[in-house]
Amino acid sequence: MGLKVGTVKLEKYNANWKNEFLKEKENLEKVFGKLALQVEHVGSTSIEGISAKPIIDILVAINRFSDFEAVREYFSKEPYSVKEDSSPDEILVRKGPEDNRTHFIHVVEMNGKKYKDTLAFRDYIRTHEEDKKAYEKLKVNLAEKYANDRKSYTASKNDFIQEIIRKAYEEK
Repeated sequence: MGLKVGTVKLEKYNANWKNEFLKEKENLEKVFGKLALQVEHVGSTSIEGISAKPIIDILVAINRFSDFEAVREYFSKEPYSVKEDSSPDEILVRKGPEDNRTHFIHVVEMNGKKYKDTLAFRDYIRTHEEDKKAYEKLKVNLAEKYANDRKSYTASKNDFIQEIIRKAYEEK
């Protein structure tokens, strides 16, 4: 498990990804304590049956970003690192060295847009087989095209992801 920073390599779905999530979830719940309102397995490794980069994405919901300061020091030491230029809607914590990144921990505000959109996408894809297959096909094509350019790979999935989020909200 794990991948070098900047590269894209997909692996067939691996049932062990769930176990890797559960191990890290247990650790995160200890570190965050009551600050973690919810810890969820997200990203492609959480979608049974599709290929994914072998990196576990985890969503940790907290009340407000300032709550993260209580645990920042823990995540500032190996094997973790906090991405200091994270987007305004999340604090990104990376686990693993640059040559073998294994986890991305997305710390978000409970019920914020990033929280809602991430879970809406995951839950919709899990239950809509046609869209799940289309997403996997897109990922495979983009992984071939952008094997050494993860930023372009990720950006090129954005329109599809936004369309799925729109469909998910329409269904509710």
